[in-house]
Amino acid sequence: MPLPPICTTFEPYFLLSDERLQDIVNHFRKEMEEGLEAYGKDVAMVPSYVTGVPDGSEEGTFLALDLGGTNLRVCEVRLFGQHKFELKQQKYKVSEELKEGEARVLFDYIADSVDAFLTEIGSDISSNEPMHLGFTFSFPVEQTAIDAGKLLTWTKGFNAKNAVGNDVVKLLQDAFDRKHIHVRCSAIVNDTVGTLLSRSYQSGPALIGAIFGTGTNGAYIDKTRTVKKLGEDKIKEAEAGGQHAGEFMVVNTEWGAFDNGRKCLPVSIFDNKLDRESINPRKQAFEKMVSGMYLGEITRNILLHLIDASVLFNGYSSKTINTHYGYDTAFVSAVEAAKSPEDVKKLIISQLGVDPKHISEGDPEIVQWACRMVSERACKLAAAIIVAVVQHTGNDKVPEGEEDKGVDVGIDGSVAEFLPRFAERVDETFKILLGEEGGKRVRTGLAKDGSGVGAALTALQAKKAMDRRTEKDSQFVPGKKGYNK
Repeated sequence: MPLPPICTTFEPYFLLSDERLQDIVNHFRKEMEEGLEAYGKDVAMVPSYVTGVPDGSEEGTFLALDLGGTNLRVCEVRLFGQHKFELKQQKYKVSEELKEGEARVLFDYIADSVDAFLTEIGSDISSNEPMHLGFTFSFPVEQTAIDAGKLLTWTKGFNAKNAVGNDVVKLLQDAFDRKHIHVRCSAIVNDTVGTLLSRSYQSGPALIGAIFGTGTNGAYIDKTRTVKKLGEDKIKEAEAGGQHAGEFMVVNTEWGAFDNGRKCLPVSIFDNKLDRESINPRKQAFEKMVSGMYLGEITRNILLHLIDASVLFNGYSSKTINTHYGYDTAFVSAVEAAKSPEDVKKLIISQLGVDPKHISEGDPEIVQWACRMVSERACKLAAAIIVAVVQHTGNDKVPEGEEDKGVDVGIDGSVAEFLPRFAERVDETFKILLGEEGGKRVRTGLAKDGSGVGAALTALQAKKAMDRRTEKDSQFVPGKKGYNK
C-alpha cells in the first residue's frame, strides 16, 4: 500500500543522499580541527592524557570506580593476558543527602564503599604498592593530566557543596588517605576512552571507542602534536614520557555537540520540536539525532503530526502518544524487529495504547516507515562520524609498504546493541563513504563496560606512565658522567 503523499515530504531529512553524508563528514572534520586548536569549541576535543592503549598481553589487578547516577559502582578487574580478564563488582546506593551535602562527606562515603568492597571480595592490599584505581566520573571536568581534573559543574541531580572548582582526583585521594586505605586514584576516565581501551584489550589495538546509547560520544587515538591547544610546553611534557610513550594521545571528542550551529545536519520540523522542548535547546545537536534518549521522541513527533493531518489512526491519538517522551527507543527497536504489519499492529495497541477500532489497514506500515526513517538516519550519521575520524587520522588508506591491518572500532551502548540492523547499516554507509574496499577495512565490534573494565585499563596505562617516569628519573645521577640521559 503506497504511503500518503505527506510522508514523502519528510524523507529528505531522514533518507540521506550520499552527497549529504559526505558534506556531514567534511563539516565534522572541520569542527574536530577547530577543537584541537582552541578551547571552548562545541566539539571540545578533550585531551585525556592517556598516551597508550593495551594490546591484550597486560596482567595485573586494578580497581575501577563509576560515579554518575543513583548508584556508585566499584569493580576489581584482574587481567590475565591473552585478552582475558575477570571482573568482580558491587553497587552502592548514593542517597539524596550525599548528593546535596558536603563534598567531603560524599567522597568519604565513596572511600568507605571501596574499602567495604575490598573487604567483601577478600582482596589483599597489604603489599607495599597501593592498588591503582581508575575513576569514571561522569560530570563536566576540565582535565589537565591523566590524574587531575577540575569539576566544572554538577549535573544528574548532584549538588554537593565545595566540590565545583576542585580537583576530583584529589578529593577522592584525600578521602583514601584520611581513612588509610591503600588505594591510589591514578586516572580520571571518560567512558568513551574506557571503551577504546576495553576494546583494545579484548580484541587488539583499536583506533576509536564510540558510545551509541542513551547519549553518544567517541574517543580516538591521535598524534599528541595534533592537539595544538595544549601548547608546545605541554606537548613536549607529554612526549617526554619515554621513547614513543607520548607520541600519541587518546582524545575525547565530545561529538554529541557537533553542528550546534546547524550548518549541515538534516534538521526536520520534528527535530526542531524535540530541541525546543528539551532542557538544553540548541545544544547537543548531533546527539539528538543519534542517541537512544531521543529516537523514540522523534518518531512520536512524526506520528502526532500525521495524526493531526488525519492520515494516521483516523485522526485519533492516545495518552501515550500525547505524552512528552511517552515512549522510548525500545518501541522503535520492537517495530524495526517486527516480521509483519500484524506484529506492528499488536505493538501499536499494546505499547502505544491506540484503540484497535481506529487503526486502518495501512497504519502499521506508516508506523514502520517512521521508525525505519529515524533508525536509518541515526545509523548513517553514526557511520559518518566514524568515517570522519578515520579520515582525519589518515587511516582511510594503507601506508605504502605496510601490511593492511584495517581499522578497529569499539562500540558500546543500547542503540548499537539493540537497534536491529545497526551494524549492517553502519557497514553499508562505510562502503558508501570510503568505497567498497575501504569500507570493508573498518571493523566494528562491541566493547562492553568502558566505565568498568576500561577505567581499570586506564589506571594500568597511568601506572605504566608512572613506572616509565620512575625509571627515567633513576637514570639521572647528578655529578656522575654517562647517567644524564
